[in-house]
Amino acid sequence: MFFLLPLILPTALVCCNKDDEAEKFYWEQTKCSDPWGTGERDANPITIQALEQYLEDNDIEALRIMFDNKSALDALCESCGCGTGQRIIVTVPKSDETELQDLGFIKV
Repeated sequence: MFFLLPLILPTALVCCNKDDEAEKFYWEQTKCSDPWGTGERDANPITIQALEQYLEDNDIEALRIMFDNKSALDALCESCGCGTGQRIIVTVPKSDETELQDLGFIKV
């Protein structure tokens, strides 16, 4: 049992350090004008897949993608740029922070 400890401990430390080196950003989801081509009629898993590909195409690693209902955009209008009521929360390594901000994401 004790011979496994040296193998497990470094792995646990690396996992913790990766979380410490991550940053959260958000995107106000729109009805149909998000650059990855999804909108209010797409289920969240479809949006996640499209966003992951979009970020990958821009050399950004998404560590986690989630949604919340704190969007500040007007969800009552029907224009393409109106909100869905959701924000997309993206966690990325600190090394991708500038690139994500350049794409229009806002730091939480």
